[in-house]
Amino acid sequence: MVLNSMNRIYLLVSFVLFPLLISAQVDSIKSRIILIGDAGEMDIQQGGVIKHAVSQIISSKTTVIYLGDNIYPRGMGLPGSKEEKQTQEIITSQYKPFRAAGAPVYFIPGNHDWDKSGPLGLAKIRRQGEFLKEQGDKQLALIPDNACPGPYELNLGNDLVVIAFDSEWWLFPHDKINTVAKCDCNTKDEVINKFKLLYEKNRNKTILLASHHPFQTYGSHGGYYSWKDHIFPLTAVNHDLYIPLPVIGSLYPLMRSVFKNPEDQGHKLYQEMIGRIDSVFSGFNKLVHVAGHDHGLQFIKSNQWQVVSGSGAKHSYVRKGKHALYASTLPGYVVVDQLVNNYLSFTYYAQRDGKFEQVYHIQCKL
Repeated sequence: MVLNSMNRIYLLVSFVLFPLLISAQVDSIKSRIILIGDAGEMDIQQGGVIKHAVSQIISSKTTVIYLGDNIYPRGMGLPGSKEEKQTQEIITSQYKPFRAAGAPVYFIPGNHDWDKSGPLGLAKIRRQGEFLKEQGDKQLALIPDNACPGPYELNLGNDLVVIAFDSEWWLFPHDKINTVAKCDCNTKDEVINKFKLLYEKNRNKTILLASHHPFQTYGSHGGYYSWKDHIFPLTAVNHDLYIPLPVIGSLYPLMRSVFKNPEDQGHKLYQEMIGRIDSVFSGFNKLVHVAGHDHGLQFIKSNQWQVVSGSGAKHSYVRKGKHALYASTLPGYVVVDQLVNNYLSFTYYAQRDGKFEQVYHIQCKL
């Protein structure tokens, strides 16, 4: 009887204290950003990630940022094309649940949104932005839009700012002369000068530099491959194509490292982009890069911070490399909280054995 009484008291105290504890945790958060990358495919993985991420919304404090590759396989269908309706449904599936819950949603362009770096890229990324504008919702946008490179400034309070940049614009191999929109920047030099202006303006704030392409990664785009890439190379095209090609398969990583693709970090254009933008923020400690592109979850700390959240709809090999504090191939997303003490809290959620759980958490004083 004594034990039963104690259990009742414990349950009663827990019932009273638990809401107070949750309220205190919410009160300690100034701003929350939910980061989801490479979610442009309507499948079970994508649906599960979005459903769980919606549960993390704190009213009036949460912003959602999709980190590119918003529509697989080749971006928004152009008007009158057979892909038009389906691609509209793909991007709608991503913003609608969050907007219904009251959170602003922003999309950053990725290489697949630029026609998978194809010749229709300029038209397709412009159309993606137009479609979002047509929804008549001021808290829904492609940033930057109009096929302009940015950088775009998104203020999330007095001491936190997101600077969004269309990294595919820098790497795009086809014509990107924009005769329709009046962009602030039309050359790489102008982009760098705009970065310098935004840095000087926001140097007393914490800056999240958001792009599709990461500046550090231990996935395939960083030159790291798994045994699966050597034995089953066709899974890079379709994750269900487990056809063993052991000798030919080993040629895939080799050829990719020798004949470099602009989408991989080893390419000179990618290295140029990293070097020139890094030079703007050299020595600035309150900068965090956030990106997708490689289909995993990573938290990297070397001379700068790097969040990779790229497993919204796809997942693939990532290695826990030298500077990786966390790396996982699991489907998931990342929540970044700015706390009232101005620490940043990074929480990684992933699906394991059919259930979502917190898989990594760290607080940092930048």
